[in-house]
Amino acid sequence: MRIQYPATVSCDEDGRYLVKFYDFGWGCTDGETIEEALGEAADCLDELIATTIENDEVLPVPGDMLAVNTFPVSPSALIAAKAAIYNEHKAKRHKKTELAALVGKNEKFIRTLLDPNAGSKIQSIEEVLHALGKRLVISVEDDIVTRHRV
Repeated sequence: MRIQYPATVSCDEDGRYLVKFYDFGWGCTDGETIEEALGEAADCLDELIATTIENDEVLPVPGDMLAVNTFPVSPSALIAAKAAIYNEHKAKRHKKTELAALVGKNEKFIRTLLDPNAGSKIQSIEEVLHALGKRLVISVEDDIVTRHRV
């Protein structure tokens, strides 16, 4: 599952560029230029995902990229990895203690791993995803602002 959400960009009455993630139904960011607004979009998406996880809500499924002035935005790698664990944890309806038992760790380990504000080692993320029947795949792409300039 690729964790990438469509962001729509529009210009407001003051000439600022607004970025919205309609899949979440709330939250937006802006910038004086489209490049600045898109540069802020990943940070905004990190916060939207983190807040959703902290509130123990379901992460929305990313929508289509078909609309005009829509750009694909990915969260930071750590937030994307934690969101992947969170999604699988919720889908399989595991309690944190059950998930901890799957990897032979304590519940605090899982709570930290699911905390979007806590640092986590990639090995720990991979271990838990593997226990959930998933694997972490990493790719390197041009930054969204770089892609926009091309």
